[in-house]
Amino acid sequence: MSEIVFSPFQIRDRTAPNRLTAQAMEINSAENGGAVGNATLKRYLELARGGWGIVFLEATSVTKSHLARQHGLILSEKNLTGFKQLVKQFKSVDPDTLFMIQLTHSGRHSGEFSKKVKAYPDNVSEIPLLSEEELEKIRHLFIKKVALADEAGFDGVDIKACHGYLGGELLRPINQRKDRFGGSVENRAFLISSVIQEAVEKFPRLLVGSRFSAYEGIRGGCGTGGPGEILEDLDDIRKTVGCMVKAGAHYLNISSGIPALTPQITRPAKKGYFCRYSHFRYTKKFKEWFPETAVIGSTYTTGDLTSFTHAEENLVKGHTDFVGFGRQNLADAEFPKKVKEKVGSIHFCTFCGKCSKLLKNDQNVFCREYHKSSPYL
Repeated sequence: MSEIVFSPFQIRDRTAPNRLTAQAMEINSAENGGAVGNATLKRYLELARGGWGIVFLEATSVTKSHLARQHGLILSEKNLTGFKQLVKQFKSVDPDTLFMIQLTHSGRHSGEFSKKVKAYPDNVSEIPLLSEEELEKIRHLFIKKVALADEAGFDGVDIKACHGYLGGELLRPINQRKDRFGGSVENRAFLISSVIQEAVEKFPRLLVGSRFSAYEGIRGGCGTGGPGEILEDLDDIRKTVGCMVKAGAHYLNISSGIPALTPQITRPAKKGYFCRYSHFRYTKKFKEWFPETAVIGSTYTTGDLTSFTHAEENLVKGHTDFVGFGRQNLADAEFPKKVKEKVGSIHFCTFCGKCSKLLKNDQNVFCREYHKSSPYL
């Protein structure tokens, strides 16, 4: 692999030791109340030993009332000690890797055991519509949890706006609410961009950004040109993301699709070249539109052995600043170290889909092809 992959890169006043990013992958193994326990500690200490440039802590809920996973992490005052211990232990293994936390609200994709809510009116009557007052409370809740992330010692926060969750749902052209959370580009981006702006202003130590879906593949979704459109048209998502950049976002973490609805877009099959190359194209576009903002690309896992070639080419050409691996960091947490030092046998993701099935069934998530039994319990 080219030296550029293992070259440092500066985001604001922080430096990532290399360009390899471990994207947020839920292992659904939190203790009661969403607390950090031994399973979470073990998982992220494996990643700390892996030699990544950036590691994102899996999606962590800002509320206990709306959860996608029964054993998902929840950032709260009650759980703060565990998060502090997690960061402390991670940094004791590798002080250089940037350790970031992804903050989320699951919205309509909350589990059946939890409370589903939606951002805009539609024909799904059994899911209640959030009021303007309720959305304002959620906005303040995100800001409060950014403060806890700062106190815990994380290097940065990711305000999740991808994969169909509440933040991403608000961004869609189909969101034609008649209040300040819908309609215009600025209103649809308001919750995410205002949280980013306040986080940047109040917590200057933190790197702040958002992971979003450039194109979701649903009518009126992100990456379409209007409420009734299905074809890809990136002009609207360029404008909504532009609000995040104007608010001061230090980085953009680019994904696509909705795993629950359009999984083939989010996680292309091993030979799903078109969807993989579409991810690369989205990243290239956003880097061209926002050249001063760090950009993280996705779906490099699907390249298997060719992921090295893809990473090198996109970095050399300036199409991205970082290359993101999701399922590969489950399949082999020490993947970067093994590549760089040429030691050990790399276990590549086999695209068996078992990790996704475990998550869908609300079970403890791990790579069954790599581990005979869960390594976290």
